[in-house]
Amino acid sequence: MPVFDTGVIDNRANPKTRKITISVSNTGRSSALVSIQVYRVTTGFSSRQLYRLNLVSLNPQSLPNNTFQLENVPVETNFGVRVLTSGIGENDITVSIVQKASNNGTIASRTEGDMLEINELLYAYVANLTGNTVSVFETGTNTQVTTIPVGTTPAIIAIRPDGTKAYVTNNGSSSVSVIDTTTNTVTDTIPVGTNPVGIALTPDAQRAYVANQSSNDVTVINTVNNSVIGNAIPVGKSPVGVTISPDGSKAYVPLQEDDAVAIINTQTNTFESTIPVGTGPNFIAITQQGDRAFVTNQVDNTVSIIDLETKEVTENMPVGLGPVGICITPDGSKVYIANENSNDVSVINVKTNTVLTSSIPIGQAPVIATASPNSKRVYVTNNEDSTVSIIDTSSDTVIGTLPTNFGPGGVTITPILLF
Repeated sequence: MPVFDTGVIDNRANPKTRKITISVSNTGRSSALVSIQVYRVTTGFSSRQLYRLNLVSLNPQSLPNNTFQLENVPVETNFGVRVLTSGIGENDITVSIVQKASNNGTIASRTEGDMLEINELLYAYVANLTGNTVSVFETGTNTQVTTIPVGTTPAIIAIRPDGTKAYVTNNGSSSVSVIDTTTNTVTDTIPVGTNPVGIALTPDAQRAYVANQSSNDVTVINTVNNSVIGNAIPVGKSPVGVTISPDGSKAYVPLQEDDAVAIINTQTNTFESTIPVGTGPNFIAITQQGDRAFVTNQVDNTVSIIDLETKEVTENMPVGLGPVGICITPDGSKVYIANENSNDVSVINVKTNTVLTSSIPIGQAPVIATASPNSKRVYVTNNEDSTVSIIDTSSDTVIGTLPTNFGPGGVTITPILLF
């Protein structure tokens, strides 16, 4: 998904730009979807506010409707333009921007070649366990956007599929903070059980399931009105992670002190059964087909692979030392495991159920792993050196590091959206 951005255009000098015209054209043989975004900057050069948005579909060059023009958009303060393209023809879009004065005279013009090209426009939300904050990074440029105060000892973050809300478990204050991602501010705080860790949303994002480690139960939240649904569901000793099946019918909760995974029926919000796994299970990831689950067992240094139809473990696979966080890339090809005690990441080939021969060295005490929506990157939090390692999944090498300053725990990436 190519992204072109002018950056902030200084509109303080005379003659001032009073309106802009933006043109986009498809020069290729395949259709594409284009989002044109105009933003203003009202406080210095750091605060961007979207005020004009157009989403258009462009036909191939040989067909009608292969060009779109957004004319005479008014501007006053410092401003910028961002153009996002998606679809088979996403790399064949040209962009033209013309700045005009109040007398319609042209002040400046630019094309996509004059704009910053960002390979992806996504945001990483990182829970800082010791900072009681959430750091937000723009992943295209690996720059920090803001820091959001939340509750005490924030642990894990879940983001709605539409990207509008982030939900943060606060382990120390036994609550969940709700973040509006358009303003990056906390809009609500929901009391839950004692010492919550994992949180997962149902596919329709109508409910959130929260694993409360010290009260040995799971709280269910109605995300429409941010209220708790009924009583917490008892599951077993020390629930840590939680994930929802792709069809939304089950919640799976690793029980650290029971060496098992609890199953919750999400239609009735009742406990069903447990599946024995390895020693000290923490987190769990499920394939998109919903046929297998992978569970990290921190004490015996394995990952249990569960056949979800038979509810039996088919293999306990040795990985690094102290495996904690785990994720499956959205394309379903690989599993990435953060090994806290060996300071590396193990990689499993999902098709063959084999561990790749070489682990990936990263920072100190890696704890949580998450994949970008396009499967190109995996982000791993390193708790002891307060960084996030960025792994290129094509080469399985570290290509960048994000500084967080406050012992990071959970990390998640916003979904790919054109607006």
